[in-house]
Amino acid sequence: MTTILGSIGARLGRLLGRPRQIGEEEFKSWRRESFDPVTRSGACYVPMPGYESTVHYRDKQNLHHLGRYEWAVRVLATLPARERVLDCACGVGYGSRKLAEIFARVDAVDVFEEALAMARERYDHAKIEWHGLDAARLRELFKEASFDAIVSFQTIEAIADDRKFLDDLKELLRPGGLLLIDTPIRKHRVDHPENHNHKRYYGLDEWLEMLSSRFEVAVFDALPEAEFLKRCQLPSQGSIVVCRKAD
Repeated sequence: MTTILGSIGARLGRLLGRPRQIGEEEFKSWRRESFDPVTRSGACYVPMPGYESTVHYRDKQNLHHLGRYEWAVRVLATLPARERVLDCACGVGYGSRKLAEIFARVDAVDVFEEALAMARERYDHAKIEWHGLDAARLRELFKEASFDAIVSFQTIEAIADDRKFLDDLKELLRPGGLLLIDTPIRKHRVDHPENHNHKRYYGLDEWLEMLSSRFEVAVFDALPEAEFLKRCQLPSQGSIVVCRKAD
């Protein structure tokens, strides 16, 4: 029934010249009814196929995940050199495909092999190379100063040696390169949070200290969709940072 109604809504939207709007309940129903184990597991975010843009959604989850990459593309499109970008913890690859619109090469890394299989099926592109690799082992595969930019969303909180991870990202960036990174932020540091996939959540002071001791912090702000979430009275406990490696 959900699929039928969604199909009717999509046709009406096209006839009226408007993007189809997918409600939160429809999205949740689609995920529950999916036969795909990656989608059903909830281990990583999976957008509805063909609807990988925020114009189709107004709920917190979809805006959080899709909005980050749309924002990243806008920021990174200003780089004078867009030869190579690393998408660290790419999940099912919808963001990597967006990055391929502006970079000559995208290296997409994730430890979840089932998610990478979906990425190859849905979002493969001649500019993208997919790598099954733990984010803590980047230096085993990539050389120093390999990337003009690195995107790492919702990753560092799951890595045991978080400070080494930041050191690795710095080494992999070319001088003048940009790191776009975010993580859940709390008032104070939280170790061993309820989400068993996460090692910690940072307090704001610690988060900024970790970044500013390694990079020039160019932009620090709430998540891109924060204003929308505020209007809807939904909490947004996160921050997104643009860091630059010194020349």
